[in-house]
Parts: sequence; C-alpha cells; structure tokens
Amino acid sequence: MKFQTIFFSIAMIASMQFSYSQNATDIIKKADEKFQGKSSYSEMKMTIVRPKWSRTITFKSCNLGTDYSMTLITDPAKEKGQTFLKRQENMWSWNPTISRLVKLPPAMMSQGWMGSDFSNDDLLKESSLVNDYTHKIIGSEAIDGNDCYKIELTPKDDAAVVWGKLIKWITKKDFLQLKTQYFDEDNYIVKTETASKIMLMSGREIPTYFVLEPADEPGNKTIVEMIKIKYDIKATETFFSQQNMKKGMALVFPNK
Repeated sequence: MKFQTIFFSIAMIASMQFSYSQNATDIIKKADEKFQGKSSYSEMKMTIVRPKWSRTITFKSCNLGTDYSMTLITDPAKEKGQTFLKRQENMWSWNPTISRLVKLPPAMMSQGWMGSDFSNDDLLKESSLVNDYTHKIIGSEAIDGNDCYKIELTPKDDAAVVWGKLIKWITKKDFLQLKTQYFDEDNYIVKTETASKIMLMSGREIPTYFVLEPADEPGNKTIVEMIKIKYDIKATETFFSQQNMKKGMALVFPNK
C-alpha cells in the first residue's frame, strides 16, 4: 500500500509538471498567433533615439506564417526602396542605390536592423518563439494593471538563435505580449522591450507602441509604432521573391 501511494504521488507530480510545461507552450503559441497571424500586411514607424540625435524610418511589411516575409523601407530618402526578404531559412537585402543583392548570413542576425536597437532577428523573424525554444511558466506579475504569465524561453540545443534566453510577460486574459527581456549566453540581460497602447486593429486588440531599451547604453532606445495592420490577407509564396524585392517603391503589397 505504501509503495502504491508513493508511486501515485510521483505520477501525479510528473503529470502536473508535464501539464504546466504544455500550458506554457500553449500560451506562447496563442500569443504568437494573435500578433503574427497566418498572414498580415503592416505599416510601421520606427524612431531611433540616441542622447544627441534621433531619426525616423517608416516601412511596410508582409508575412506569410513564419517562413516568408518582405519588408520595404519607405522613408527617409537615403534608404527609400531598400527591401528585405525571408524565404524559409534564407534571407536577403536589396539596395536599389547600388543595385546590390546581399544574402544575410546567420552571423548578421544579432546585428542592429537599420542601425536600431532591434536585431535583424527581432524584426526579420529568423527564429521561431514556438519551435526554437522550450517554455516554462516561472511566475505571475502585473504589467500596467494586466495580470500576466511570466514565461521563460530557453533555446533548444539544435536551434540557431541569437539569445541565451528570453523572459516574456503575457496577459492571462488576451495573450498579449507586454514585456520581453533578452539575455545573452552568460545570462546577462541585454535589452528590455515593453509594449503598450492596446488598440483594436483589423479585428484584434493588440499593442501598437513598442519601446526597446539596451541595458548597458543609458539614453538609447528604439520606438516602433504600428500605423496600420491587416490580418489574413491573400498572400502567396510566389510574392516573396527576389524579383519582387528588386521592384523597390514600385512593389505592390497584398493587403486584402
């Protein structure tokens, strides 16, 4: 009888731990799907802030799942028409000024995108929050009055990712990602992203204002504002081509 009781207790604990892990992954999936969607078209404004200067970049972006994306810089004039393409594991940039196509190697994923505090991986989405990390709920905490799950994301052994780990705060009610901390391989915090100004856009309530601040560079930050987004657009894999990315400002995005 005693052996049966111990065995039952161990089985219950194992079951609870498995369920807890599964719940963390489900939360990440729901949060990722809510913001990314199966497909989307968006227009954004990014402001890079430094102690002595700031500059603003506007861009359009389209994605089909996590495997395909196209981003077009629309302002300022110096970068206008520059495009970025992702097709599954491959990524390229196109500079119309010098008519040059460059394939982006994995080593460039940690570099700042367009000189911002966001990395190429952050905005061009090479890695997958769902597939490249394991997930664990490590607590609960309120962000701006919203009760949030606090979830730790640890890279899988075979995942080609930039970060040593992530910690995300995701609302329990609507699965909104309100805060993310990025850590290096030595477990030092590198930067923190906060999200706010929750608005109804394309039928979904999502954050529309994002601030990213590096931990070791006081006064530096990058702000991204969502101007427009439309989900479940009729995008196909054929749109995400090198031929289209070379069209620059003449590129017509699917947005219906």
